[in-house]
Amino acid sequence: MATTRERVMGRDIELNIDDIDELSLNRVVNFVNEQWMEVRSENVNVPDTQKIAALMTVKLAAELLKLKDSQESISNNYEKKIQDIIRQLDEVGYIN
Repeated sequence: MATTRERVMGRDIELNIDDIDELSLNRVVNFVNEQWMEVRSENVNVPDTQKIAALMTVKLAAELLKLKDSQESISNNYEKKIQDIIRQLDEVGYIN
């Protein structure tokens, strides 16, 4: 198992890098650190880093679920359009 040491949320941690290329890993680490700093700056009166991490996790999970819902909606719209096209082709008797 290949690992690397990165600074994430103010701590040096070892990360498994078997399933991710270096550029993607850097993007992920940078994104997590940006989100960490944003949540910390929004909660300056919260000294507990575990609570900050929990708040960040909830924020990221909400964003992820919003994206998944959006993707599902887009997929459903395309599926409906395809079914409409198939129905229209059936109505005109199109045979391929």
